[in-house]
Amino acid sequence: MRPTTIPPDKLCRIINTIPASFKQALRLVEYLAERPRTVTVEANKACAIGNLSDVAHKVNPILYREGYMIGCERPPSAIPNRFGEASNVFEWSIFAVSDASNDADGGCAV
Repeated sequence: MRPTTIPPDKLCRIINTIPASFKQALRLVEYLAERPRTVTVEANKACAIGNLSDVAHKVNPILYREGYMIGCERPPSAIPNRFGEASNVFEWSIFAVSDASNDADGGCAV
């Protein structure tokens, strides 16, 4: 799977499937839909979310029905922290979920 953006018309439809009371998920989906590969701290600040994993875990069943999911991956090289040390910061994106049953590679294309 590769990080992707979501076109505005699809994003609007997806946003309407997320409960209005789940404001953190709404902010995260809207933010990542336009900004794949956002580092953890940027997404935390922009969306006012302390635990991105928890929000992603809770909204992914809704997104999955629309052919998407939120996930994270390690950056190609470690992102240094403010002390210049390698950090354990990930990049967050929305991924298009392929129908593995129809793919020759089983949905594992990289």
